[in-house]
Amino acid sequence: MAKKFKVHTKENIGSRIIGPIARFFKKRPEIVNLSGGELPEVCIMIGNHNGAGGAFNYRTYLKNRFMTWGAHQMCEGYISRFRYLKNVFYGRKLKYGKVRSFFCALLFALVSRIIYASAGMIPVYYDMRVYSTMKYSMECLKKDVAVFIFPEDSGDGYLEKPARLHSGFVQLSRLYHKMRGVDIPVYTILYQRKPKRIIIGKPMYVQELMKTHTVEETCDIFRQYMNGLDALQQ
Repeated sequence: MAKKFKVHTKENIGSRIIGPIARFFKKRPEIVNLSGGELPEVCIMIGNHNGAGGAFNYRTYLKNRFMTWGAHQMCEGYISRFRYLKNVFYGRKLKYGKVRSFFCALLFALVSRIIYASAGMIPVYYDMRVYSTMKYSMECLKKDVAVFIFPEDSGDGYLEKPARLHSGFVQLSRLYHKMRGVDIPVYTILYQRKPKRIIIGKPMYVQELMKTHTVEETCDIFRQYMNGLDALQQ
């Protein structure tokens, strides 16, 4: 069973330990911020996975406080985490072979709960429990903690430039507008492996876009902007 959800209003001891260790062993990416300043406390952030590198580098090197949407299985027991890692994350998303997926999942499932809990994760559900995902996300935003979402359709794996974005971030923005009357800024972020770089785009606004576009069109506008960030920063 998943533990009771808790908003990370400040960095916990796990993050204070894991962060410096990760930064010691991993090369720091160049960070290019096209937004012109620090990201606000209350915002939605969307980014690409680009393999496993995006999630790791965003959490390790971005300075603002946020919690991340992630598969609900990774908030549950060992068996649930192992099955998800073996069959979905390593097998389907990263396209590892069966043997490699098995042993990677066997090992990472042991420590993943601590890592994910330290990083701060919002469980994502794909059934009626999606209400909980939105509820937890609103709890974060109400406590001035940003929400990071990986909206890409990863059916063909984690690509550097996604071919399609799911609409969860649009729905969260619409819910926030309905509840708070504010068109919350959405920051689009791109992680590149070569050169190793994180590019932060300018804020965009869902409610403004949806005056003239559908949900699907709005998602694609964000996708095109995300995929073109490398050209904009040059």
